[in-house]
Amino acid sequence: MSISDDTAMFYGGIPVFRNFERLMQPQLYQPVPDGWLIGVADIVQSTKAIADNRYKAVNMAGAAIIAAVTNALDKREFPFVFGGDGASFAVAPCDADLARVALAATSTWVEDALNLTMRTALVPIAAIRAHGLDVCIARYAPSPHVSYAMFSGGGLAWSDAAMKRGEFAVTPAPHGTL
Repeated sequence: MSISDDTAMFYGGIPVFRNFERLMQPQLYQPVPDGWLIGVADIVQSTKAIADNRYKAVNMAGAAIIAAVTNALDKREFPFVFGGDGASFAVAPCDADLARVALAATSTWVEDALNLTMRTALVPIAAIRAHGLDVCIARYAPSPHVSYAMFSGGGLAWSDAAMKRGEFAVTPAPHGTL
């Protein structure tokens, strides 16, 4: 199986739903496969930065994670969600090293270019499930050419909290890394 097959087979195989009213139907959501990782990132003290009129920088930093992982995965589709001051996503084990490098480089770029601190983590799905939670994904398509990953199961929130406790941290890349 090639690097892209794991992601394509899971995420690409999730049926797309078009009626937003169905969003809460559990049968639309499929659990992330065993071995996968959840990437999380957020800006430290983003509320203060926004109060200091740095909303655009905070937003740019959060979006940069998605762009960096997209580039690292050679623009392949992967499930992600943008959180304003960060992002969360899921990757297959074969993409873990690429995601780790993207997280490390982005956190350093955010500090160097935007003067903000970004924390990042890669959380094994097994750690989430060991706490009685899960990460399940559905695909909502508001139009024929666009679909969005929808997450359920409590695992993203748990991953975010674990990251903020310093667990599963990705070490930032050396300064000057692009």
